[in-house]
Amino acid sequence: MFLKSNGKRGIIAGLSVFLLALGAGLAGIYPASSASKVEPDYAYLKGLGWEPMKGTLPNLACTDKSYADALKKGVKLGVYDAAPYMYKDKDGKLTGIDYEINVAVMKYIGIKNWTNVQLQWPEMIPALVSKRIDVIAGDIHENPQRLQTIAFTTPAWWYGTILVVPSANAKNIKTWANLQTSGVKVGAITGSFTAEYLAKLTPKVDLTLYADSNTEFTSLAAGKVDVLVEDGPKAGEFIRNNPSSGLKILPPATSAPPAEFQDGDAKFAMRPADCTLIGAWSRGLAELRDHGVVTAILKKYGLGDGDNLFMPAYKP
Repeated sequence: MFLKSNGKRGIIAGLSVFLLALGAGLAGIYPASSASKVEPDYAYLKGLGWEPMKGTLPNLACTDKSYADALKKGVKLGVYDAAPYMYKDKDGKLTGIDYEINVAVMKYIGIKNWTNVQLQWPEMIPALVSKRIDVIAGDIHENPQRLQTIAFTTPAWWYGTILVVPSANAKNIKTWANLQTSGVKVGAITGSFTAEYLAKLTPKVDLTLYADSNTEFTSLAAGKVDVLVEDGPKAGEFIRNNPSSGLKILPPATSAPPAEFQDGDAKFAMRPADCTLIGAWSRGLAELRDHGVVTAILKKYGLGDGDNLFMPAYKP
């Protein structure tokens, strides 16, 4: 692969070509250092009504082969059981809001083959990092701690975090502040941002963690905990399918959720090194949102016409 020349000059020239080629190859594995340091103009954007979270701008100067590999070999999707996000219907076929959105993305960007890897929610990030899966296909909220190990797509849709209590509400829980009241038992999902947030509060929350939402809701109905902190769509789906459960959702307008739960949207996640795959997936999501496909999927599962596309504070 050396240039055709004589003596040391030919060797040096040849080594230069080799090092350039090696550098190009490494650029496809490691993010460009200049790109990794780029940050948005926070002051300018804040003046227009939005201050981005620190560290959310991904490396956009990428040359890796993750998207090309996905086109050739397919991808492994991390899936789990949590209606209405993703679950098996009566025929055993995987369905749900997030699953249908991801399938639509792959249909748009040309990925023809994919494998569903069934996991519990706490396994998602470890499975992604260890390359057991390529995509966390269940929607996941972006936060500074997660940004240290994984990368996120553009937003897919939005939903809020709510409090769920038994209809009798014996502990008279009305607001998030009541979660820290002595004698109140609170439930949440292991590995969720909600659980991480509650575990850090002072006074300490009497917190019980669950591996899946079905166990969580049935425990609340059985009186093992007094309140759940959960996603609105999951709670609504469980109550709709189990009308005798005796559970109810406290209105966010009066339950006063903290700021950390008022500004979040559903995204999907991949490894930071898979830069071109993240870009392709994000382009697909943007097109699907803009052309009504995401709205059609949301409506199919009983969510509002466009109400779940934008965070309430920024809804046009």
